Amino acid sequence: MGLLWNFLVRAVGTAVGLWVVTYFVTGVTVTAPAEPLVGDGQNDRLWVFLACAAVILLLNMTVRPVLRLLGLPLTILTLGLFALVINAAVFLLAETVAQAVGLGLHIATFGAAFWGAIIMALVSWILGPLTGALSARR
Repeated sequence: MGLLWNFLVRAVGTAVGLWVVTYFVTGVTVTAPAEPLVGDGQNDRLWVFLACAAVILLLNMTVRPVLRLLGLPLTILTLGLFALVINAAVFLLAETVAQAVGLGLHIATFGAAFWGAIIMALVSWILGPLTGALSARR
């Protein structure tokens, strides 16, 4: 139960980060589907944000460590700046996976993914103490 609780807390934090990204980065949008997901469809956008956040989390737990290992030489040569490119690539991959399962995450350009990944990292850093405290409660 603790693992599921931790994932849920992190998904909510990531969904908040994704909302901030869609607010500040013009090339990143999240849209609800035309057909209602739950009930009358009033909260569909919230569910899409949470589902997209779950996709981002799953990719961060599985694909990102492999990319970081493969990109380690470039990360060392660029004094860590290549890690930002890896984060943007994972964000673009999240868009592809989200669209494949029918979620409305759209990223227009690599630049939008780059700035979106930076903002997501900043929001994660800011929300880290809060999500860490909530995860520790269980």
